[in-house]
Amino acid sequence: MRLLHVTHQYRPAIGGAERYITDLSEELARRGHQVDVFTSRSQDYLTWHNALPYFEQLDGVNIYRFNSLPRNGLAWRALEYGFRHYWQTRHRFYEPFIFYGSGPVCLGMLDAILRDAHKYDLIHISQLHYSHSFTAYLAACQRHLPIVITPLLHAEQRETYDIGYLQTILKGSQTILTLTTAEKQYLVKLGYDNEIIVSGSGLQLRDFPPLDKQTCRAQFNLPANGFVMLFLGRKTVYKGLDKCLEAFVTLRQQRNDIYFLAVGPETEFSTQLWQRYQGLEGLIVRGTASNEERLAALAACDVLAMPSTGESFGIVYLEAWAYHKAVIGANINAVASLIRDDVDGLLVEPHSITYSTRGLLAHQLNYLADHPEIAQRMGQHGRAKLEQRYTVEHIADIVEGTYARTIRRKNSFK
Repeated sequence: MRLLHVTHQYRPAIGGAERYITDLSEELARRGHQVDVFTSRSQDYLTWHNALPYFEQLDGVNIYRFNSLPRNGLAWRALEYGFRHYWQTRHRFYEPFIFYGSGPVCLGMLDAILRDAHKYDLIHISQLHYSHSFTAYLAACQRHLPIVITPLLHAEQRETYDIGYLQTILKGSQTILTLTTAEKQYLVKLGYDNEIIVSGSGLQLRDFPPLDKQTCRAQFNLPANGFVMLFLGRKTVYKGLDKCLEAFVTLRQQRNDIYFLAVGPETEFSTQLWQRYQGLEGLIVRGTASNEERLAALAACDVLAMPSTGESFGIVYLEAWAYHKAVIGANINAVASLIRDDVDGLLVEPHSITYSTRGLLAHQLNYLADHPEIAQRMGQHGRAKLEQRYTVEHIADIVEGTYARTIRRKNSFK
């Protein structure tokens, strides 16, 4: 098959969505398909700064990158203005402000798809709520190219799907690929009657080699003994870093054998947090990490804690399972579809009535610290689930079959 993948950012940009389309593209190329990627030149969605080369070939995938308009103060103000008035009125007049403010707005991408659509059997758009999706959708419709979309929808964040032009994309795509059963069920509830396939997301297990736990702990100046909780990801508001910190402070007042390792790109939000918790004993902070540092952090910890309230999947939980680690996530639709509570991890209510989130999270962490055999068993169950269901090879099998059906169905109507 001749495949065009369109996404907001691509390797070496960091993120779960970027990881999904990169791994899928490379696996399909390895299987002999022609895979071209159209994307922005950015690796920073906060600015859409044009930094990466216009073209390169990585692991058999041809990557074409396009300049995008900057996400500057004007763009952010337009986005805020658009959302504020759109939620009040639902008037489509405000949608262009959302489109412009969301980005990446890549005008060259529109021209390229219109020009080259005849070269491809199918277009796969990844990540619905950024502006590249509508650009690609319009061009594909104009050229009658079959459309598959992976929306990466966050049910708890309506800005990722509940805009008129985003709904147009979902309705007009021949096939929707979801990462979880919960995402599919939510789309059905919203009234979408397209073919909806649960593909999931996956890991290349060879990318997670065995590592010595104590050696990895030494890299972060962590003691050989003691209980280590890890936060791994971009330190944005919805990821739950503040909840982890509050839980850690609560536990540290009770016991001095617990440590908190926080790894990932910093944000304005996290910078303010560190000022508040400066000098906290047992807290170790690292910013943007290399792949080797990420793997070492996963091997060093006892549990990954990321009670994020805005996930379409949560690939970081798979990464923890790759190293047989227990995980703690928020009880939201997507994460609850992935983590089986009290089996391969624990779920914390994001807005619990019985406990504050901090209190429940601290209780769960304390429980795992007191019962390391249970944490180990959860990690083993997670690893088994990963091997059975969430490898890149397994995901590619599902997507490859979905592509073939979509192309046949589209061709049958010609």
